[in-house]
Amino acid sequence: MAQTTVFAKSSREVSVEPQMAWSLLGSAAVWSLLPGCFAFDAAVDDSAPIRCLLQAGEKGVAHGVLTVRTEQPGVATTWGVSGGNAEYTFSAGSHRRGGVLSVAAKFAVDPGTAYYLRKSWDRMLGVWLAGACLVLEGRQPWPAGMPAGVQRACAARPALEATESVCASALIAAPLDVVWEAVWAPATSSPGFVASGHVPGTPVQQAGEMQYFVSRNGDGRLTLSTLFVREVAYQRGAVTQDVSPPHRELSYLLAAEMDATRLELTTRWADAAMAGEPQVVRSNMTDFVRSAVNHYKSTIEAP
Repeated sequence: MAQTTVFAKSSREVSVEPQMAWSLLGSAAVWSLLPGCFAFDAAVDDSAPIRCLLQAGEKGVAHGVLTVRTEQPGVATTWGVSGGNAEYTFSAGSHRRGGVLSVAAKFAVDPGTAYYLRKSWDRMLGVWLAGACLVLEGRQPWPAGMPAGVQRACAARPALEATESVCASALIAAPLDVVWEAVWAPATSSPGFVASGHVPGTPVQQAGEMQYFVSRNGDGRLTLSTLFVREVAYQRGAVTQDVSPPHRELSYLLAAEMDATRLELTTRWADAAMAGEPQVVRSNMTDFVRSAVNHYKSTIEAP
């Protein structure tokens, strides 16, 4: 179906200098002022910084990666959704009593809904900027950490029913504490990703921690995935679950054996939530846990 491009824009005056206004508009923190949103920046090797975006909605949490399309340092930046046609432009100017904040959105939609969607976005952008003005004028706290609503949405994963599971283990020639730290580090557990790390604003090595992983598809598009830590027993084990469907669960079990450490990984999933034939899914999952265990072993034991 043919699509049409929708433009929405809003501007507000604020009683602070443009440089101060840009300190908020140019940061990832501004996304926390949009209901249901949270963003954080990540560094990608040989590339400009990217901005990871989480959006909580009725159907769960959507993931997105924003990249810089155009930029005037300290004045304006246009961020575009990687692999998509949606763009968001933030800018800060001056007027006789302070600064002017502006935010614009551009996206393609069905022509039948374009008019109403533009009106909705105009209102939403206005509310967004109103919140930014309250922050800049000291009437509302500066956004810090992941908003509670987004955190609840990330944690609200459904219980896995009628599950399947596979496991694999390896004896790693390293002390328990060394293996534990390596298993916990996103960079160790994520070969092939262009960026990974701890999601800012979530606890570390505690239940509620989130980790992120950015991958590059064959067409160059960047995609984001996150996991939520459900259980932690320090240096003994942990249980994580993917935030996105099909919400695969992964448990880690560590045990000291003489001068080495036994690492066992178990992945669980609901067959009904997985795409593909059950036997193919099981084969893929078996390959996944075996590969993960072998990767940990070779990485940790490497001289």
